[in-house]
Amino acid sequence: MAYVVVSSSISVPRIHPKSSLNKPIELDGFPTFYNANHQYLLPVNLWFNYLVNIRRSKNLNSAVRAIKRYWSFLEEHDLEWDAFPPSKFLRPTYRFRNDDLLAKARSGDIQFSTASLYMLHVIKFYEWCISNRMLLIDERSKPFEYELIHVRNRGMMNHLNPHYVVTSTDLRIKVPKKSEIQSLNPLTKVEVELYAQELSTFGIEFIIQQLLQIHSGLRIEEACTVPLSLALEAYSQNTNIEVTIGPSNGVKTKYEKERKVELSSRLAAMMNSYANSIRRQKRLKGKQSPYLLVTKNGTPFSSNNVHQSFRRLQLKIQNQNNILFKHKPHDLRATYCTYRLASLLEHGLQKDAVTQMMAWMGHNNEATMWKYVDFLERDKNIQKAVSLLDQILEEAVYE
Repeated sequence: MAYVVVSSSISVPRIHPKSSLNKPIELDGFPTFYNANHQYLLPVNLWFNYLVNIRRSKNLNSAVRAIKRYWSFLEEHDLEWDAFPPSKFLRPTYRFRNDDLLAKARSGDIQFSTASLYMLHVIKFYEWCISNRMLLIDERSKPFEYELIHVRNRGMMNHLNPHYVVTSTDLRIKVPKKSEIQSLNPLTKVEVELYAQELSTFGIEFIIQQLLQIHSGLRIEEACTVPLSLALEAYSQNTNIEVTIGPSNGVKTKYEKERKVELSSRLAAMMNSYANSIRRQKRLKGKQSPYLLVTKNGTPFSSNNVHQSFRRLQLKIQNQNNILFKHKPHDLRATYCTYRLASLLEHGLQKDAVTQMMAWMGHNNEATMWKYVDFLERDKNIQKAVSLLDQILEEAVYE
């Protein structure tokens, strides 16, 4: 199976034009791919070098997961990345789309949106290879076909121009439309209880990351990049507090937006204890890290670490309780918003509660928050469960 190593930054000497005054070129490290036989995957690595050092892409997590999945599929089925038989559906790109992504999406193992995103990354990789002449193609041998798609115009003056045309490929994966209510997938009370029980058996780093999602509403990357300085501050032990996250303290928020989030006193105390722990010092091996959460190798906690641990947690819940637990880490954020909004609605005006949750969640569109209100109106169990989330986490995790 293909694997990834994060390379270090390097200095490359300039060879043209020749001059003793020329400074070397500084290249940032990038995800470096090797196949199952430990061979360096040159086209993939050149593409990621392009993304990091030329395009300056800030988040490559989904691209890394997509290409790793694609290359593992190629190895499993003994396929070559640059060999395209005359029959379209024997080509590796079409087989990956049909036999892996679509099959897994239809079975519920991955979301259709994830499958669509992974396919798009593979298409972008091939387009780069073709444009840089790393892959030579002809009409009978190419990774995909381009198509012109008519898209409905939903903007202003759409009555004058109801449709516009975009270029796509025949590899695209359509994402089934869901109603706004169906798109929400918060954990039920029973699922929260089972989740909390299993979470308490994992390492403290994963526990803190998960609590930042389900008890403070942070996104995965935001929870992974919480700074050490935030955990070292002294907070009141009796009340919830508001803390600022964003570029000012190194948290990778969406669109680099500064916002305040809610932090429970128990979670703040847990973070502070871990920040000063011997466990963290041993992991760093004498090094320093601006981030609170670090892996056993001393590197910053990443979304890949979260997804791996969450899959193990998901399997434990399913196997030990004989139930389906069809959730992903992002559903923890929806869980926090759902239960916390229910609590605020119980004690205040609807408009004030919606405005407060918009601020904590970092939503710009009020319509996004009102779908949570609609969801709560349909779920009587959560309506009666004021502070239920706090109670379950206190009993199963914090204690």
